[in-house]
Amino acid sequence: IKDPADLAKRIPDASAMTEEFVADKLGHVIASVKLIKTKMAEEGMTQPLIGFSAAPWTLLFYMVGGSSKKNNDIGVQWLSDHPDDSRRLLDVLTKVIIEYMSAQVEAGANMLQLFEAMGMMIDEANFEEYAMPCLKEIATELKARFPDVPLMVFSRGASFANEALSKLGYDVVTIDGSVPRETARATVGGRTGLQGNYDPRELVEDEDGSKTVDTVRATAKQLLEDLGPQRLVANLGEGLGGKESPELVLAFVDAIHEESESLIKSS
Repeated sequence: IKDPADLAKRIPDASAMTEEFVADKLGHVIASVKLIKTKMAEEGMTQPLIGFSAAPWTLLFYMVGGSSKKNNDIGVQWLSDHPDDSRRLLDVLTKVIIEYMSAQVEAGANMLQLFEAMGMMIDEANFEEYAMPCLKEIATELKARFPDVPLMVFSRGASFANEALSKLGYDVVTIDGSVPRETARATVGGRTGLQGNYDPRELVEDEDGSKTVDTVRATAKQLLEDLGPQRLVANLGEGLGGKESPELVLAFVDAIHEESESLIKSS
């Protein structure tokens, strides 16, 4: 989107963000969710299927030309130069995300995660003014529609928002690697569970052989001891980058299952 005129030309009004709009534009995703659930049932798999979406600020950031490698400031510049148009676009995105995530639940998703993946590209004041109201509306509406579907939120690189996010109705706040584990529970104050924040670098084999199944087990156990095994989705603080060892990833999963069971029994 080049400018407000381009926005007005290309993006429909928020009122157009309906169930039918999602079926038309994103129906292939919803069909995939249904297919995955069908295949899981055929194979006897009982794991929960997580639906997801990027959050409004993150989508705006990419839509106006931002990326993690260049144009880092363009999103905030758009907010500054075009505040009213930014609010209109964020409102459109909020409405379509609600319908998109709702459609995933209707198709069989058991829980949902909302990713504010470009949280590091916005300052705290602008996050509070522009991003937070969208995240609140999404949580409020999805919980009204699906009160029993767990809802997770991840504000990557913007951990200053975690306390406020824990008060919006989300069930789980995801924490990245920058969040001190010793304060993470106090920040959410028992209002939500936590997800995160294992360092994915522990899963990448290095030349000196210092990353092994044993080191992964030890660091996974430390994660559980630091954050507690209850009300925790043990996960990474960042996504997999592609260089991780499949053996070490499996070791992490196995260690979490085994060590958490042991810690829970001993508590």
